[in-house]
Amino acid sequence: MSHPPFLPMTREELDALGWDTIDVLLISGDDYFDSPTHGIAVIGRVLAGAGFRVAIIARPDWTQPDSLTVLGRPRLFVGIGAGAVDSTLNNYTADLAPRKTDVYAHVSSFRRPNFATAVYCGAAKAAFPGIPIVLGGVEASTRRFAYYDYLKKTVRRSVLVDTRADILVFGGGERTVLDIAHRLSRNESIMNIDGTAVLARETPPNAIPLPAYVDILKRNELLVRQTHLLEIGLGPYKRETFYQQYEEGVVLCHPPRQTTPEDLDFVHSLPFQRTTHPSYLKKSNDEIPASIPVRWSIVTQRGCPGGCSFCALAYHQGREVFSRSEASITGEIIRLGQQVDFVGTITDVGGPTANAYGLTYGDKGKCQQCERVSCFYPRICSNLNTSQQRFIDLLKTIRRLPGIKHVYIASGIRHDLALRNRAFISLLAQSFTGGHLKAAPEHTDEAVLKLMRKPPITTFEEFEKCFLEESKKWGLTQYVVPYFISGFPGCTQDAANNSGAWLKRRNQRLQQVQNFIPLPGTMAAAMYAAGKNESGQPLYIPDATERRRQKSLLVGKLKDIRVRKKRSNRRTEAEALGKRPARSDSRSPVARKR
Repeated sequence: MSHPPFLPMTREELDALGWDTIDVLLISGDDYFDSPTHGIAVIGRVLAGAGFRVAIIARPDWTQPDSLTVLGRPRLFVGIGAGAVDSTLNNYTADLAPRKTDVYAHVSSFRRPNFATAVYCGAAKAAFPGIPIVLGGVEASTRRFAYYDYLKKTVRRSVLVDTRADILVFGGGERTVLDIAHRLSRNESIMNIDGTAVLARETPPNAIPLPAYVDILKRNELLVRQTHLLEIGLGPYKRETFYQQYEEGVVLCHPPRQTTPEDLDFVHSLPFQRTTHPSYLKKSNDEIPASIPVRWSIVTQRGCPGGCSFCALAYHQGREVFSRSEASITGEIIRLGQQVDFVGTITDVGGPTANAYGLTYGDKGKCQQCERVSCFYPRICSNLNTSQQRFIDLLKTIRRLPGIKHVYIASGIRHDLALRNRAFISLLAQSFTGGHLKAAPEHTDEAVLKLMRKPPITTFEEFEKCFLEESKKWGLTQYVVPYFISGFPGCTQDAANNSGAWLKRRNQRLQQVQNFIPLPGTMAAAMYAAGKNESGQPLYIPDATERRRQKSLLVGKLKDIRVRKKRSNRRTEAEALGKRPARSDSRSPVARKR
């Protein structure tokens, strides 16, 4: 079956294709941008390539049943994804203020609802009684077991229990969804598929039990235990099955489906248009904002071995790195060069950790037995091949392709990994940085970095020194822009003040500061909910006022660092003992301005 130019979104498009009915309806919280960087487009293209008739409804008005039935009743299933970003994170800032814009939306689109996966699922069940519902995407994936909900300030049930969806797909999902479609077309069961979770009545032998939901409600520290077990089970080559007990049944999560380089090569060979669906351009001639920076970017791999405690990526994709072939990547760039509006600049070459491209593991058996939750922390695992030579060779090849003027790495690198190969840092400085290189030390305090699972700040300083030396060698004036997180669990006033003093010594104000948000499925969220670290010890949790103070400190809006350092010890000790906070916190400049 040949691919349509765009997956249809209207009845007119279905008629033009000669389709009386559709096999699969995909509902997305993002507007439709036909690109290999957007999950709903990838799933749709893979299904279409296998001969299924697929249509998309993007950001429907969930309050109106007709908005879901305009394309008719699908024959096989409805697939639902909240979008590229968790809907709560997309709709609210770290201080729970509503965001004014949605970069994944066209100007005339309906607002994305909170808990979009559940809301769309309820609307789909009402519109199509009896049709199987398949959940997917980051929001569903990270909520497949009990999770802490920052918006509601409580631990919530698995999204499978709340929605009663038939099946949930986690990870990339292309092969998994294709398997589901083939099974449903043959009237076969979809209960035992790798890369999925279901609400079941029984558990298979040898499955690993997680703390029951009712027990987590009584003792939030069990959420830390749950997250720790899952993080171990997400390591490279792991094949674990987990389950969690609810009154309604058992949430059963099968082992992840193993992605292969060939899978990624196939996905990126599909005929993506790499632009917004024409229906949006007819309304106002505006692109979807999020589509602009990724239009000329290249995804090189999936999976991240970092295991940072605040990041949900490993929970979604796993820690094993799957890299595309060089031929696939260069072929995609050559096809980009054939588009009339391509001007010769590749805006990004990378993935979750760009310089982890081509990373391989030595002894597979060691990985299967390993109980580490990060391949990079507290030190880079000796079972990893960290040469980065394959990435160096790829970058050099891309730079020599005809019509390519500039190539940048914008998706981020691991600076501790980069230090393993000075030649990579030299190449990065010479040809792949646009003046400012973003890096993520995240903090300066040793205790906070340990909770984050990040290397010491001295590692960042060493990398920065090397990068600036290499830039100077090539006659370039370039800078390293550090990315920090403020208000992290365990970050006391002293720790924040130390970071402010570090920046003050460098005469630097940060451009990239994220006030901490407890994302579902992460260890940081579990620690935040429990008020305890992974060892079960009490953990200082900054309140709202202190969180704002810490962010203001990092962006250079607060000056009296030394005075606040003197005051902070008393409050930190009181907090650790569970006493009422001292008045010094509530009388900070941030509070007085309010």
